[in-house]
Amino acid sequence: MKSLANKILILSAFFSLFSIIISFSQTQVTTKISYEVISGPVFPIDGESLQITGKIALDDITADIQSLSFTVPLISFLGSHGGYLAWLGNERRNPDMNFKSTSINRKGDRWEVKGQLEFRRRFKPVTLNIKREDKNGQIVLNGDFQISTSDYFIGPTPSDLIANWIPFKFTMVFDNPGKNTNGEALNTN
Repeated sequence: MKSLANKILILSAFFSLFSIIISFSQTQVTTKISYEVISGPVFPIDGESLQITGKIALDDITADIQSLSFTVPLISFLGSHGGYLAWLGNERRNPDMNFKSTSINRKGDRWEVKGQLEFRRRFKPVTLNIKREDKNGQIVLNGDFQISTSDYFIGPTPSDLIANWIPFKFTMVFDNPGKNTNGEALNTN
């Protein structure tokens, strides 16, 4: 009888710990980027990477975003046909996809970030649509953009192998510095 009670106690402790871990993991926001092609030659095609590395610069007084850049290894995308982007980008010669902002405009609670996206060693203009949330001492940027695959090839792309457009969604999480260079609290509203 005593061993049955111990087993029940151990099982209930395990399930309690498991539920705490699950609930904690659902509240954490993670930096990631994903794509999903919902039409085309072989679909669905999707992939997600947790290896995106982003950088932002904030205004010292207003805490507005002044610049944004990111890099993500093409081989890091996992999913249904997850290697599609690595294949398309010829990742052996062009291992990363890079973005660097050229202008940033605030439009209400959203941001329009224009910049250059490097893919297949070619640079093309892309616009990122971003929503910024400041919570729990972090700056969370949720956004999306899409690329036209024909922009990154010299000749016409084979339509039976390559989707015309690839939409991306991303989340980037940054620590909020909280204070400007004078030691005053930043206005992050």
